[in-house]
Amino acid sequence: MLLRCLLLLLASSAYAKPQLTWLQTDWPPHQIVSGPFQGQGTFDLLQQQIVTALPQFNHQTRLVSLARLEQIFQQSETGSCALGTLYSQERAQNRVFSVPMAVGPAVAVGYIAGKLTTHPAMQPEGVDIRMLALDKTIRGAFQPNRLYPAVIVPLLQHPDSNLSSHAFTSEINAAGLLAGNRVDYVVEYPERMQYYNQLLPETAVLEHRAIVGANVASVSYITCSQDSIGQAAIEAIDQVLPVLWQSPEYLQAMQRWLDNSAQRRLSTDLQQLQQQALMQLKPRPDDAVDTGN
Repeated sequence: MLLRCLLLLLASSAYAKPQLTWLQTDWPPHQIVSGPFQGQGTFDLLQQQIVTALPQFNHQTRLVSLARLEQIFQQSETGSCALGTLYSQERAQNRVFSVPMAVGPAVAVGYIAGKLTTHPAMQPEGVDIRMLALDKTIRGAFQPNRLYPAVIVPLLQHPDSNLSSHAFTSEINAAGLLAGNRVDYVVEYPERMQYYNQLLPETAVLEHRAIVGANVASVSYITCSQDSIGQAAIEAIDQVLPVLWQSPEYLQAMQRWLDNSAQRRLSTDLQQLQQQALMQLKPRPDDAVDTGN
């Protein structure tokens, strides 16, 4: 009897599915964990389709802060994955990256319409972020524990910078800071500002300007821990993402929180990434198999 139980245990463990833990943060509108739009974030909707395409794994979701998410990868917790990560060489040292998962507007400068239009930092090609951040007569805000373009990073800790750190939530509303005249501008993603604006009792009229020296669009990826489960997950994800990129439902979810203007600006980047994904689906000449016919 003991032998039979042992054999049954070994057999069941041999067929057990690997466990994937998807790390979720309160990062609307990419991931929305509460409120009227709960579960309707961009990455929430994409994750639903990705998980459905990966039945060979057991899936669970774990809510963590942005800071804790980084610690989990640094501590190499087994079978951990996150959606919507921006690539950096530093991050690539402690996690594995998928092929592109999504594309969206890059971080920009948001402000009340007309308020900063005539500021000297407002150039035809975008905002001179250094000139803006070192102006002592105005105040700016940014979200900590995030990867920023190189042109912005030195200004976040600059002793003369007017930028202050705020962990934006529905309570610390980034659009509300602008509407309440607590700050003059916010360094943030346009779709996040649109989400926060919709939570206000009365929406503000916002403008956004690209940052000179930074990308207009940002490509995001799925990342997983470097253990065997994480690496197996990325291999499987790299197979399903090129297929999903050809799905209208996937592209629609990717643009859930973009206004018409943002969709137009991103259309070229989206089409290029979709075409790249399509090329990954096409068999290469060296993949051909000689059937003898």
